[in-house]
Amino acid sequence: MGGGGKAVNGGVLSRVANVFNPDVEEFDPKLLSEIDSKLLENCKPHHREAIELTLHDMYGKRMEALITLPASWEAYLTNQVLRDKRDYPLLVTFIQCTLWIAFTTCVQLFVLPKQSSWSYLWMLVHIPVTWAVLAERFILAMHYSAHRALFSEKGPYGKVGWLLNNIPQWVLSNFWGMPSGAYYLHHIVMHHQANNCFPYDISSTMPYDRSKFSHWLHYMINFLLHTMLYLPFYAVLKRRYALAGLSLWTTACYLGTYYALSHTAPLFFNISLGTSFLMGPFALMLGNFSQHIFVDPKDPSNNYGLATNHLKVPFNMVTFNDGYHITHHVNSHCHWSQMPMHFIKNIDKYEEGGAICFKGLNFNDVSIALFTGRIDWLANQIVQLRPDPLSHDELVAMMRERLQPIRTGQLGASQKGIFFVNQLMWVAAWMLGFPYASVPALFAPVFYAMTYVVIGRDWAGAPILNAHEGHDHKD
Repeated sequence: MGGGGKAVNGGVLSRVANVFNPDVEEFDPKLLSEIDSKLLENCKPHHREAIELTLHDMYGKRMEALITLPASWEAYLTNQVLRDKRDYPLLVTFIQCTLWIAFTTCVQLFVLPKQSSWSYLWMLVHIPVTWAVLAERFILAMHYSAHRALFSEKGPYGKVGWLLNNIPQWVLSNFWGMPSGAYYLHHIVMHHQANNCFPYDISSTMPYDRSKFSHWLHYMINFLLHTMLYLPFYAVLKRRYALAGLSLWTTACYLGTYYALSHTAPLFFNISLGTSFLMGPFALMLGNFSQHIFVDPKDPSNNYGLATNHLKVPFNMVTFNDGYHITHHVNSHCHWSQMPMHFIKNIDKYEEGGAICFKGLNFNDVSIALFTGRIDWLANQIVQLRPDPLSHDELVAMMRERLQPIRTGQLGASQKGIFFVNQLMWVAAWMLGFPYASVPALFAPVFYAMTYVVIGRDWAGAPILNAHEGHDHKD
């Protein structure tokens, strides 16, 4: 009896662990028949390790969707509703996130006592589930659905499809720290078109020494302070006037709704939306900074040198293969399920482009290793694609080169102006009682102090001190 209990407990713990850290050693039994042995048989010898690792990402057991729907529902949704049946896991991910948000919202609004401070203990449930279990799953589902819409927006039900496609970005995103309506403009229109290039992409990592935590902190504060008004400004610069107008409208709705909820339902607001307002910039900007932590200064706009690929790593199984970030920038329309195959079939181009590939590490593992000075250890995790592998010292030198600040331009007067207006907006919101506006408002002087003292540049763009002049540029 005791042995059986231990087995049951072990099985439960194993399944729980698999939610956070999926087993990537075994292939999904349902996909075994699809594995093409010729991918290894016909590859070049120096590509074999990378391809072997990639096969685990391609044929591993997906863990994004934690719930299952009846088989008849799945058949109907894949064959009659979705534009691409391969996106069924994205849809189920959205459904599970919606169910959780609906449940925790009902608990906060209708079950917990409104006046009791004990009600805030619900955060001990809400935050782990929302952020530890569902955040990566939701954010990456939204990411890929922004690139490739789940529902058709043509025909008699086109308006319904349009509405369903936008619910994640307009409604659900707020629970994970992304203001309503901002994601498409930020990621699709700005980040991918500007391609991480400063000064156009506000989330560009180029002007920073990306081995330093203090530079990431400045990067995060810049995002927190300036994104809200910079996005419609950027849309106007690109003559996307309708998108700029939509951005301003959704921003106004976001601010108005937040203000109203903070006064009419403070318990719900603080637990569900206030925490996401504070946590979102840290989580999102650590992710983006880590994705573009290595940038080749010789050709910073080259997709093979401005990101990294991560092979046979558990987080690929919960993020729709997000580890193939070079692949995503090479072809942003490549379906998430096909990115490992794209990497295999085009591996010669990755070799030629000097792509950095890691095995078994997620993005944050890389940034934390760099922040803590473990670049030598990191060099040992690189999967080389060259027939003549670089030595350990050469790998470290290459990484150090790709971590250096890259100055291709500086912010213009209009950009600086919209930054300042956004800062004033946060100060005004704070004075008017907008909840949590004090956080970005108080970060404004910190941003300026870090710009001149730590970063050593005017507005993180124009050089004040060369990285090797005037100080040693170390934290």
